Amino acid sequence: MKSEKRYSFWSLAVIFFGMSLAGWLWEVSLHLFAGGGFVNRGFLHGPWLPIYGFGSVLIVTLFYRLRCKPLLEFLAIILLCGGIEYCISWLLEKLYHGMKWWDYSGYFLNVNGRICAEGLLAFGAGGMLLVYVLAPFLDQCSKRIPRKVLVPVCLALTFVFCVDLIYSVGIPNTGNGITRHGL
Repeated sequence: MKSEKRYSFWSLAVIFFGMSLAGWLWEVSLHLFAGGGFVNRGFLHGPWLPIYGFGSVLIVTLFYRLRCKPLLEFLAIILLCGGIEYCISWLLEKLYHGMKWWDYSGYFLNVNGRICAEGLLAFGAGGMLLVYVLAPFLDQCSKRIPRKVLVPVCLALTFVFCVDLIYSVGIPNTGNGITRHGL
C-alpha cells in the first residue's frame, strides 16, 4: 500500500470543491428522502458545504503517513472530523446568538448535540472512502485537465466561494430544515 501519496495545490483545490459539493449533495439528499423536500443545507447559499471540503483536504494532507495503518487512520479521521464539527457548531452558535445548523441531541452518544457516534462513524467511513478512492480519482482527473483550464476554473470557483462566504456571514442561509434557534 502506498503511504506517501502527496497532492498538488491544484489537486487539493479540486478535492476541496469536489468534496464540498459532494457533502452538499449528501445532506440535501438525506433531507430530501427523510423530510420529503428540497432544502439548501448549510450556512452558505451556494451548492457547497465547506466543512466537508476543509475536512477532506486536512485528511489527505495530515494523515498520509497513516495509509499503511487503516485502523489508526480511521480513528484519526473520526477525531479530526469530530473536532471540526464540534468547533464549527459551537462557533456558528456563538456568532449567530443560539442559531443551530445541526443538532444531534436525540442521537446516541452525542456531545452537547454538536457531534454523535453515528455521525462520527459515517465521517470515518467517508474519510476512508475519500483517501482510498475519491481523492486519488479527483487527483487523476485534475491531472488530465490542462493547466490553462484548471487554474482559471479553480480561481473562478474560489472567487464565487469567497463572495458567497462574505455574503453569508452577513445573511446566513437559514430557515425550515436548515436552522433552529437554541433554547
